[in-house]
Amino acid sequence: MMNQHLTRIFLIPFALCALVLTTRAQSRANPTVDQMLDALGGQAFLDVKDIHTTGRFFGFTRGQLSGGDLFSDYIKFPDMERTEFGGPKNKSITVNRGKEGWKVEGKKDPEQQTPGEVEEFVKGFKTSFDYVLRFVVKDRQTTVQSLSTEIIDFKRTDVVELRDATKNRIRFYIDRDTHLPLKMQVRRNDDAKLREEQYANWHKFEGVMTPLFISRYTDGVKTMEIRAETAVYNSGLADNLFTQLTPAK
Repeated sequence: MMNQHLTRIFLIPFALCALVLTTRAQSRANPTVDQMLDALGGQAFLDVKDIHTTGRFFGFTRGQLSGGDLFSDYIKFPDMERTEFGGPKNKSITVNRGKEGWKVEGKKDPEQQTPGEVEEFVKGFKTSFDYVLRFVVKDRQTTVQSLSTEIIDFKRTDVVELRDATKNRIRFYIDRDTHLPLKMQVRRNDDAKLREEQYANWHKFEGVMTPLFISRYTDGVKTMEIRAETAVYNSGLADNLFTQLTPAK
């Protein structure tokens, strides 16, 4: 009897641990998210190591169009990005590599980004569409919860909310028919602002569905519009593309 009693005592903690692990696994497993990932390209989407997009962007001030130009954007996971704005004669470049960053405007000499600019890049990158769906979703500390459905532009959407390891709140609004996201909202753990991206004009490049039209909002006010024209995946971008900028000769 004593041995049976001791066995039960030892089994209780193991049972509780198993229950906790099962609950955590269930919180990450979500059929709506799985359907969205499949619609985006499945393994082809998840296996992306680098991205190069080109097109035009338009900036907005207080919701009104205030400017625009060409852009070329390079991303290499897990934490590198280079963005070039403008044409060959008047190009501005920002480069980020983890917690390092540089920038150059036109013909000025390159300079290091401020600590605040680097911090903003890291926070934005780690809560970006491409990073969240490839890294945050599968993180063991991420939780996923289904919310009530909503109607957006006459389309029924399934809504899922993610909480990453740092308690950032990320929501996807997913078209029930196509299983592609119509928009993504982010509220960071240290910032009350609600950042939103809306997606449209989806096209497939190398097996990966890509939105060629992206609108960005902060607290409901439009800040940017991106109209991509090309997208290339896994082209083998070299690391030296994301190193410190040097003065033009």
